[in-house]
Amino acid sequence: MYRDIIRLHEARGDMIAADEITVTDAMGRNMLLVREGTPIGAKVMAALYRHKIETIAILTENPIIRGDQPQYKEPPKPVKIPQSNVAAVIEPAFKKECINNIRDLFTYINTPQDDGGGDSNMTTAYQAIKGLDDVLNRLIVTVTQDAGEMIHLHDLKHYDEYTYHHSLSVAVLSIATGQSMGMDLFEIKRLARSAALHDIGKITIPQEIINKPGRLTPEEFDIVKQHSINGLHTLKCKGIGDAEMLNAILLHHEKCDGSGYPNGLTKDEIPLFSRIISVADVYDAVTSYRSYRFPKTPSEAYDLIMSEVNRSFDYDVVKAFIKKLILYPIGSVLELSDSRIGEVIDNTNELRPALKMQDNGQTVDLSKNQNLIIKHVHYSK
Repeated sequence: MYRDIIRLHEARGDMIAADEITVTDAMGRNMLLVREGTPIGAKVMAALYRHKIETIAILTENPIIRGDQPQYKEPPKPVKIPQSNVAAVIEPAFKKECINNIRDLFTYINTPQDDGGGDSNMTTAYQAIKGLDDVLNRLIVTVTQDAGEMIHLHDLKHYDEYTYHHSLSVAVLSIATGQSMGMDLFEIKRLARSAALHDIGKITIPQEIINKPGRLTPEEFDIVKQHSINGLHTLKCKGIGDAEMLNAILLHHEKCDGSGYPNGLTKDEIPLFSRIISVADVYDAVTSYRSYRFPKTPSEAYDLIMSEVNRSFDYDVVKAFIKKLILYPIGSVLELSDSRIGEVIDNTNELRPALKMQDNGQTVDLSKNQNLIIKHVHYSK
């Protein structure tokens, strides 16, 4: 059997669902829509379209042949986003420097201690964290230079070295959220360091589990859940971080309703840094491409975050987070459910922007065309 992730319009009668498919109902509860192993027949297809499911994981005896053509239509070259936008001024070279520094620190932390230990190891730990602080301080200046600026996360998206790019994106999002909540520069620096290292414990998790192309088994998920505890212990062994930073990393998967891990804490028991990192972590994760699924659109991620307010996420944190986020910047190119492509020319309505269509040059205001769904986003480079 072949496993693939497809757009819904590619579904054929010989395919079956590789994973269960769930949706969130009006009460915010998870509802099973399709069971794993269910044939993708007409009724299933109708239900998926009705719930606006865009992509599904399938198993089939015959691989999908897409020919030499790309799976998605090649969009027109988008208009460059003005350089006044915060993330746009994070130049590629600086972005690479940030990611390289995070990678180097992860590598250092994953290196066994020298037998000598003592002062030499503490000096190396100090130098490693100082290197991270140097690039984070410059990143903070870039993101917080203008309190009125918004953040364009897509400029930080890459489809390789996921953990390092994800760590940088979560740091940028957390910095912007902290600023939106009125934190001073000293607090933001501590928050940025915690956010950049929030997934450091994943270096202890087998790669075949981290990169598994499909749903984890309960046993595998239990192993993944150890990464926050492992992160705390790993940093402590290397002499890196204070209690505030270590707690932020340990508790970034706690949820306001007490259903998170590792300690099942509730809202007021969860440190503020952890609550901020939690929102940034989930948003960046679901809007990033992975080998086993397509990314959610910004509005889908927005809906997901909002649906989990006061359950997974703190209301005040989400409110501050949303203030700094542009979902569809001017110049980004959207593919709609009718397969047409248009360029965003007005995003006054954050969730339903107005587009100039590629095929005829006409303007389509999605806020007045509720039947049209945003299927895919092609961001400016």
